[in-house]
Amino acid sequence: MVVSHMRIDDRLIHGQIVTAWISDSKAGEILVADDMAAKDPTQQMLLKLAVPAKIKLTIVSVEKAAELLKTDQSDTKVLLIVRNPKTALDLFERGFYIESVNVGNISLPYIYVEPEDIANLTAIAEKNIRLDVRAVPNDKSIDGLALISK
Repeated sequence: MVVSHMRIDDRLIHGQIVTAWISDSKAGEILVADDMAAKDPTQQMLLKLAVPAKIKLTIVSVEKAAELLKTDQSDTKVLLIVRNPKTALDLFERGFYIESVNVGNISLPYIYVEPEDIANLTAIAEKNIRLDVRAVPNDKSIDGLALISK
């Protein structure tokens, strides 16, 4: 498993994911790391309905996702999606690393977050992971750390 793109988005899977991010990341699979979705069959069914038939969808707990990211040696390109900065930080603290994480579902050019989100995003940035703020791949990337320090 090769994570070609990671996105923080509380909507998990929606139109921008399906029409832009899957193609941009060249992913053959979407990995949703989310404890709530992993326990909710109705949400899983809805997420599956949103994903194109040719794309594999895996919805697992954060713990299981961390395990998969460590052990899966396949060369499948994966789009990794988490619901919030806390979940992303949890994966990073469990040993996963990626150079940049896309922070989605925000109002540009501003970022609206709770104090806990700011703390978690700052902690992610302190791990030398770039906070890439943009809604779709063609948008200009904005440095998330610069936005939250305003």
